Amino acid sequence: MPLRLTRFWVRVFFVLVANLISLQALNAAEGYADTVTIVEGQTTLLPYPNVTRVSIGHPDIANAQATGPDEILLTGLKAGVTDLRVWTAVGKQKRFLLRVVDNSWVQVLEIANIVLADVEGVNAREENGIVFIEGRILRQQDVNIIDDMKKKLEKEVKKGSVVFNVVKPAVSLQAMVMLDVQVVEVRRQDLRNIGVQWNSITTGDDGGPSLHLGGPNTGFTLSSDFGSKINLLESKGVARVLAQPKLVTRSGSKAEFLAGSEVPLPVEQDGTIVVTFKQVGVILNMLPIADPDGFISTKVEIEVSAVDESIQVLGIPGFSTRRTKMEMNVMSGQTMVISGILHSEDSKAVEKMPGLGNIPIIGELFKSRDFQEKTTELVVFVTPHLVDPEGKMNNDLMQYGRDLSKTAKDDAKNWNIFD
Repeated sequence: MPLRLTRFWVRVFFVLVANLISLQALNAAEGYADTVTIVEGQTTLLPYPNVTRVSIGHPDIANAQATGPDEILLTGLKAGVTDLRVWTAVGKQKRFLLRVVDNSWVQVLEIANIVLADVEGVNAREENGIVFIEGRILRQQDVNIIDDMKKKLEKEVKKGSVVFNVVKPAVSLQAMVMLDVQVVEVRRQDLRNIGVQWNSITTGDDGGPSLHLGGPNTGFTLSSDFGSKINLLESKGVARVLAQPKLVTRSGSKAEFLAGSEVPLPVEQDGTIVVTFKQVGVILNMLPIADPDGFISTKVEIEVSAVDESIQVLGIPGFSTRRTKMEMNVMSGQTMVISGILHSEDSKAVEKMPGLGNIPIIGELFKSRDFQEKTTELVVFVTPHLVDPEGKMNNDLMQYGRDLSKTAKDDAKNWNIFD
C-alpha cells in the first residue's frame, strides 16, 4: 500500500475516534433525564418507580432520601445546582439536574399579588422559582403602578428571579368626569332670613367630611335641605342663576367655561395701539382627577367679573371682579358648596322739596336721605360625576342634546324674516 494512502486512512481513523469521543461527551453533557427545581428550606416529593438508591453530587446544596419504593424526598439546603442520581430495582440508573433556588420569590410573589389586586389585566405567577408578572394593562392610571413596581424590583429583575412581560395600553383611556356646576348670586340678608348660616351647615345624607378653607370663602358638602332653600330664593326673585353648565372632561384634563363676553381694551405697545380682549362674565376653570374607587379631586377656579363704569382711566373702564381658587375632594355624586364670595354696593337716595330743598343751610330741613347697603353673595355648587359611556347619565345627556337640537330646528322652520 502506498505511503500516501496509508497516511490518508490514519487520518480518517483519528477523525472517527475524535467524533466518537465528542459524541460520548455530548451524550454525557445531555445525560440529564430532567430538571428538578426545589426551594431552599423546603421539601419536595419526587415520584419515581422502583427506586432503590439515590445520590447527590453536592450534599451541601440538597439532601435526597428514598422514603419508599416509588418516591424520593428532596430537601433544599442552599441555593445552587447539583446532580441527582437514581437507581432502580432492575438496575437502571437515571441522572437529574437538581436546582435549588432561594425562597425570596415567595415574598416577592406575595407583595406582587397585593400590589396587583387593583390592577386589571395583570397577574403574577411563579414557575421554577421565577416570578412572572405578565398581562396587558387596561387602564392608564395603572401604568405608574407597574413602573413603580418594576423600579423597586430592579435587583431581582437583573438577577433573573423576576420577569416582567407587561403590555402597556397604546391609547390613554382615562375615566370621564362630568362637572355639574351651578353659580348662584343671592342677597346675603335673604340667606339669613331663611336661616342659612354657613357656620352651622352640616353634611347631608350623602355624608362626607366638611372642608373649611382659609380666607373668606368656605367649602363644605351640601346639606339635605340647603338646595331647596336656594330654590325658594330663586322662585321669589331674590336669587339669580348666573350659570349652570355641565362640563365633561377626561380625568386629569382641564375643563373651561365662559358665560359672558370679551371687552376690547386698547393697549399701547411699541408706539402703536394694540387692541386686546379681556374676558368678562362667569369664568370657570376646573381640573378633576378620579381614582378607581370613585373619589374625585377637583381643582376649581371661579371668577365673576363685570365692567365698572365708575372706575375709568383715560376713558378705559375698570372691572369689578370676584375670584376664588380651591381644591376639593368628594365622592362621585356628592355636591360641594363654595360660599363667602361677597360683593357690596352702597347707595344714597336723597328726597327734597322742590325749590326749598336747594336753599343753603335752610334747605337741609326739607331733605330726606336714605342710605342703602346691598351685599350679595356668590354661591357655587359643584357636583362631579364619573361618567360611563354606556351609563344612564351619559344617555340622558345625549337625549337632552337631541331634544335641544330638535327644538332649534323646529324654531328655525317657523322663523320668518317678515315676522
